[in-house]
Amino acid sequence: MTMSTKDRETIRGLAERYAEISQLDVQQERIDRYYKTNALKAVRPVVLISEVPWGEIQDEALVNTCSGELQGIEGNLRRTLYQWEHFQVDTVVPPVFSVMKRSRSTGIGIRVEETQIQSETGTNISAHEYVDILKTEEDLAKVQIPEVSYNKEGTEQALELASEVFDGIMPVELHGHALQYNIWDVIARYRGVDSLLMDLAMRPEFMHQIAARFTEVVEAVFSQTEALGLLDPQQTLLHCTVACSNELPAADFDGTVRRKDVWGRCAAQIFGSVSPDMHDEFDLAYNEKTFGGCGLLYYGCCEPMDLKIDILRKRFKNLRKVSITPWANPERAAAAMGKDLVMAAKPNPANVSSSTFNPTIVEEEISGYLDACKRHGTPCEFVLKDISTIANNPDTLTQWAATVKGVIDRYCA
Repeated sequence: MTMSTKDRETIRGLAERYAEISQLDVQQERIDRYYKTNALKAVRPVVLISEVPWGEIQDEALVNTCSGELQGIEGNLRRTLYQWEHFQVDTVVPPVFSVMKRSRSTGIGIRVEETQIQSETGTNISAHEYVDILKTEEDLAKVQIPEVSYNKEGTEQALELASEVFDGIMPVELHGHALQYNIWDVIARYRGVDSLLMDLAMRPEFMHQIAARFTEVVEAVFSQTEALGLLDPQQTLLHCTVACSNELPAADFDGTVRRKDVWGRCAAQIFGSVSPDMHDEFDLAYNEKTFGGCGLLYYGCCEPMDLKIDILRKRFKNLRKVSITPWANPERAAAAMGKDLVMAAKPNPANVSSSTFNPTIVEEEISGYLDACKRHGTPCEFVLKDISTIANNPDTLTQWAATVKGVIDRYCA
């Protein structure tokens, strides 16, 4: 594309700052801890902040000024630089700029029907009330197997644009994806919470039919994604957690990226209130086939998994990391995980949702995780995410980062 003089100066100025940060010695120190964490080594816990409600941060440094085509890269750079300056924690800025491969899908033949209530604070979080459009077998028959295709033109355009922005500043590389899909989180959007949970108890045969059909959907998507060469065995992050691993790709990797060369990730947040047996029967039994062949597996999101570690172990021999949320018991989780699983500890985002920051409650929460992991030798990382609001006060994130660092300093002195 042809950039105006003003746009060129703006975007390349941001790119130069980004590249300078990527060369700092701390980047290698942090990336080494990423690798060691997933290798189950006893290292200082990585701390990350993700899913920031950027709409609540009113700062000129975050205002895009370039033309439309450049705004995607510009926004990425501005947010990275802002986070680095205000709440970087253990963020890694790699020495290359990544462009993700683009793809298309024909969809599954049905669309979500819902009512949304948008937030008024500037965050992109909204409340959803879903209409149940999968009530019958006739409804389920409408679900189609999607066709996935590689968007070569879109990928090449994105790569060309990034290469022009970073020309002479830093390398640009094309990267693929991990394999992520949460069948029940998807189904919940077509059924609503009440209908889904009631039918697990009242209509289990029908719910098995739904689970089987959506498993067919995700299996087809994954197989096509693999065949199209869209996977990446060298990711830095996997849904906000560290993904670096010397175990990927597999030892027999020959240049063709397969399922066994990449991370898989699945979860069932809607199952937070069901028993371990029901969780295993309706979710893990289906995900076992799809995700059991991945190189490594990360399970969980916001659902409490402290009482379900044993069923995960039985289903997944490649299990490496489990999400442990504020609604789980860290002691019970660490006891079940021991030294051979990474605890992806998720501190409570409510602790940054007020205009007045309370360091004491954060110190207690982080200490609780660290005490439990120390007792049981469990490797851990901290990921503050799902941040619905910061009460329009970004300083709470800065204070949270400093507080957590102080706690970890005391444990890792």
